[in-house]
Amino acid sequence: MNETKSVKGICVRLEFISWASTFVGGDGNERKIFDEEVPEGATLRDVLKKMSSRYRSLDEALWHNGTGELAEHLEIAVNDALLGIHHKLDSEMKEGDLVLLMGQYMGG
Repeated sequence: MNETKSVKGICVRLEFISWASTFVGGDGNERKIFDEEVPEGATLRDVLKKMSSRYRSLDEALWHNGTGELAEHLEIAVNDALLGIHHKLDSEMKEGDLVLLMGQYMGG
């Protein structure tokens, strides 16, 4: 009997708001929503890397010169809390987590 080992996965929702949606095929006036299946134990970094590997403009905006560290163009929230409050890039994601990506706004 031939057994296949299945990898358990979880579903994480990514939502791109306002002009951040232009990095994933949106027009900047709408929300773009993606439900991403990732392996159990995946981190926020894993989820973002998976998404940015499919969209070159997102990859360029999200990551600082290919270093794997976040650039300053997008603000990220996980479950309604900005990155750094309850989650970091290497925080493990859970089933049903919501990741919001929003353009940073500066004023003066």
